[in-house]
Amino acid sequence: MLDASLGTSFWNIAAQIGAVPYLFSFFRVHYCQAVEKEIVTTDVDETPLMYPQVMLFQVLREASQLHHAEPSRSLDLFGAGEAGAIALAHERVWVLLINDYRPLQFAQSLGIHCVSVPDFCVFLYAEAKITLQAARGYLNRLRPTTSHPLIQQAGYVIDEIARKRGDLI
Repeated sequence: MLDASLGTSFWNIAAQIGAVPYLFSFFRVHYCQAVEKEIVTTDVDETPLMYPQVMLFQVLREASQLHHAEPSRSLDLFGAGEAGAIALAHERVWVLLINDYRPLQFAQSLGIHCVSVPDFCVFLYAEAKITLQAARGYLNRLRPTTSHPLIQQAGYVIDEIARKRGDLI
């Protein structure tokens, strides 16, 4: 199992499409306070409103599936959550779970191994955890929120795997 630093963009989008539960079979997921603050955007003392990705985060944190860790210093780039997640992954030499294209490219330039939500969908299909139809469905649901090049590349890889497996007619 690999250690991974969680970015806000990855969490929110993976939760939206229903891919979060698969994470814990492959990664020990760590988050920094800046990521938690961006995910948990409502104050329970002010409103009972609770978004699904927030509730999921809180439930999994309480179940010890999410682990708190802080970088020794953050970056002054991007949003606080993505900056903290990048810094944590870089310092600890962990995988970075991130879905925002520009911060992802920056992290890759630092030599950090990054996994976007489309990449994770490819991985789930390659590992036979989801069907071809599910993988394509996930990618389609990502279109409004995820960079086109990330989705396009994932689609090519999924199609190539499907051809090799004989899943395509």
